[in-house]
Amino acid sequence: MRRTLAVNVASAAELVRLTLPALRRSRGHVIFVNASPGMTGVPRWSAFVGSKAALRELADSLREEEAAHGIRVITVYPTATATDLLGEVRSAFGRPYDPQLCIRPKTLAAMIVWVLSAPADSYACELSVLPSPR
Repeated sequence: MRRTLAVNVASAAELVRLTLPALRRSRGHVIFVNASPGMTGVPRWSAFVGSKAALRELADSLREEEAAHGIRVITVYPTATATDLLGEVRSAFGRPYDPQLCIRPKTLAAMIVWVLSAPADSYACELSVLPSPR
């Protein structure tokens, strides 16, 4: 539990803390890559699910705290990204894993770049990324 919270929440918070002066000067972006949108309790995954809920709350609070400094805080919620970890998770739950039916990491990166290219007068604070229907 401690390791999962440290990796998924505390390290993200510390990185933001360390870069906050530069983010404020540049009116920069903070992007948190979270878990599937609408993720709820999952047996045997309480540490992971809890850490992702905490990350969402961190993002929401940071968004409010830093709006006056022009910082844009964005949370990306990808589902079914073709990674080794997803293969392991699906295997643990006895579910099939076909990377061809998932979001390619390259595609997810392109979606994040797309969000960052928003005009200065607006931005998407949350982005759910789903695989295209096939």
